[in-house]
Amino acid sequence: MAGLKMRIDPEIRAKLGDRVLFHLRTQLRAVDCQTCGGRFRWWQKPALAVYAEDKRAHASLHHVGCHQPGWHEGRIEPMSKGQHLTWRAGTFVMPAVMTLGLSSEDIPFFLVNPSYESALLQDCDGEGWRVWTVNLFKELGLDRGLEALQSDVPTRALAASISESVSVPYQWISITVRAGKVQHHWPDIPLSPETARLVRSRGSIVVGVTTHVDVYQPLSHIKIEAYMASGSMAVGVAAFSPPKGKGRRRRKR
Repeated sequence: MAGLKMRIDPEIRAKLGDRVLFHLRTQLRAVDCQTCGGRFRWWQKPALAVYAEDKRAHASLHHVGCHQPGWHEGRIEPMSKGQHLTWRAGTFVMPAVMTLGLSSEDIPFFLVNPSYESALLQDCDGEGWRVWTVNLFKELGLDRGLEALQSDVPTRALAASISESVSVPYQWISITVRAGKVQHHWPDIPLSPETARLVRSRGSIVVGVTTHVDVYQPLSHIKIEAYMASGSMAVGVAAFSPPKGKGRRRRKR
């Protein structure tokens, strides 16, 4: 897989090396420029900018006219501070027959790619820079892997809520990751009636976080299990909290 074609300057090549650049090419996706927020056209080759501070850095994609490719020391946040960052999520049911014998019941699943145009990097002592976006969520407690298919014991940092509307037949789920001052929120993702029923009956939903897929593209259950087993997906269990009153309805994008 060749991956995304990017404009990369010599300093970035020297500091990151071919392995990290390969992972960036296969995980980053040119949706919106992280400077102006405008869409990338199919023919445009985005510029890769890296902002580094101490042991961590952010790599992000920009229009060449908005931001030249380059390595920047002393600031961890790119110019846009993530306000143009694309995330996408979806829900589905993992059939019991597909869980490798780990569950005797169908499992509701929330899959999210939290970062299409940006990646967190970590300087690992003795190993150089590594793509760290998924590992960050593991640090926050989403480190269950395939174990999440065996137990509905909730992950402390995760919470789920469901809102409804009388005008449409489906419902919406929102997932929050909160650990200390760190918070991620993915609201208003459609739930089918079957998935909603399973979430309510279990009192929870499995949450998988990965940058290796475009959530809007078809993905098999086998692939998902492979990502869980390999560690390229951060996995936890979000406890479902019934709403205190009727929720409002809003849709992202």
